[in-house]
Amino acid sequence: MRMRLTHEVEQEDDGERALKVEVSVHQRRGGVAELQPAGAEWHVRWLREEADLNRQGNGTATVQVAAPGLYRVRSVASARRARNAYVEVTEVDGALRATVLGVDEEEPRTVGATLQALEARLGITEARAARAAEASRRGEALADALEAGSVRVSVPLVALTLEGLDVPPLQAASDKQLAYARVVRARAVHDFLGRLLERAGKLPRATVEEQLPLVAGWLHGHLRAHSTSRYWLDETVRADPELGVLGEAYRKHRAAKAPLAEDTSLHMDLEWTCD
Repeated sequence: MRMRLTHEVEQEDDGERALKVEVSVHQRRGGVAELQPAGAEWHVRWLREEADLNRQGNGTATVQVAAPGLYRVRSVASARRARNAYVEVTEVDGALRATVLGVDEEEPRTVGATLQALEARLGITEARAARAAEASRRGEALADALEAGSVRVSVPLVALTLEGLDVPPLQAASDKQLAYARVVRARAVHDFLGRLLERAGKLPRATVEEQLPLVAGWLHGHLRAHSTSRYWLDETVRADPELGVLGEAYRKHRAAKAPLAEDTSLHMDLEWTCD
């Protein structure tokens, strides 16, 4: 069986067991991938192709599908146009047969109707909703603990409990904004301390025990100085993902050669999990 996905899906029986799929390729984008549901995501395995491309990476590719399963056939006509055909391959009388479940035009930040239907049918949509709900519960728990004055962060080799924080309630334009910003702030604190602890595991304990109270003092002051939802929402978007909003703020503080001071109102407990 042969299949072509260029402008439309075309199929013809060539008497062979395997399914040969031909797609358009633009700038080396295009091909066939096997899809398997894996909880809340897809496991994607791209198949090897035989490509006939020019110097710009444009042309066609032929992919041989040798086993039943669910496949995405991606044909890219230009920088602005790509199509995904979702194909279910079954074996009938010793030969592979393809059923086209639907074709989605590829658009930025948009999930096509065919893919949405597949994800709902295979439980991926439900699994993602459950994962999002669990993440929301964890985020709210972090926010509640932070506003109650404590943070606990654990990474391999070391765990930190910080108590005595005086964190002001956030000011927000709406209840929805407030709920979201509370979680953003709490996760920012958790991520910032987590990155510190990951580095601390590689340093002498004496150095960590000397420097960490100073950083905690800076963190406490920063939290008290920034009590608007807009600060946490806007700065999180602008921040380098590798540093986070607090990581960038701390780097600027150190670059300005501003002093660090221990906050005696805080109680800090470090637990080392190895000798």
